Amino acid sequence: MKVLIIEDEVINIEIISDHILRYNNKIEIAATLQSKEEVKQWYAINEQVDLVFSDIELLDGNVFSLLNTNIIKSPIIFTTAYNTFYQDAFDVNGIAYLLKPISFNKFSKAMEKFESLQNKEINWKEISETIHSLTNNYKERIIIKTKTEIKILSTKNASAILSNSGKCIAIDEHGKENEFRYKLSDLIKELNPKEFFQINRGEIVNINFIEKIEPYFGDRLAISIKNYKQHLITSAATTSEFRKWIE
Repeated sequence: MKVLIIEDEVINIEIISDHILRYNNKIEIAATLQSKEEVKQWYAINEQVDLVFSDIELLDGNVFSLLNTNIIKSPIIFTTAYNTFYQDAFDVNGIAYLLKPISFNKFSKAMEKFESLQNKEINWKEISETIHSLTNNYKERIIIKTKTEIKILSTKNASAILSNSGKCIAIDEHGKENEFRYKLSDLIKELNPKEFFQINRGEIVNINFIEKIEPYFGDRLAISIKNYKQHLITSAATTSEFRKWIE
């Protein structure tokens, strides 16, 4: 049996590891990861484990923005100091919610619950994909307000979304710019990650409107969008992930 620990504090990694080995010294700890970025990199080259222990607030932010992408298909035991994320936890394969400091007694009960579920031969991958499809209601429309009218732009017809001086600009299928108020960092969480990708701090592209991708200075990429003259450029930090995403 293989498990994964997602935790950003060394002392908590040690506590969970000790509990695991005390409970069953035949359990293999495949890796300990301290950030969402490390989780993404690890799963890019490794298979799903049998069980995951995950903290909620990591070095680079709240783990649910990553888990909602369905990257982890195994059951998850959450280990956290916060008691406000119960619903989020059970929307993403959570089977137990342990508050720190974690006693061995509570840890053992969580493991017994996991084992009882395993004995019922539950297909966690299938359940994960079903939950993911039911709980992720991605944003379907963008409201564009002008001085004279209110327009509704379907997100599937937004070829790109740009950030400019605190406002957003949605490029429609005809290449027309539509200004609306929204925070780009919030918007990207509400869009379908299979269709939309944030290529830099201020630009999101829709894969269905990408016409051409060309090499650009500094190992970056220049993206041509249908019916839009301006090239959009990936940042050095996102280029590698973008290459994986389009494949």
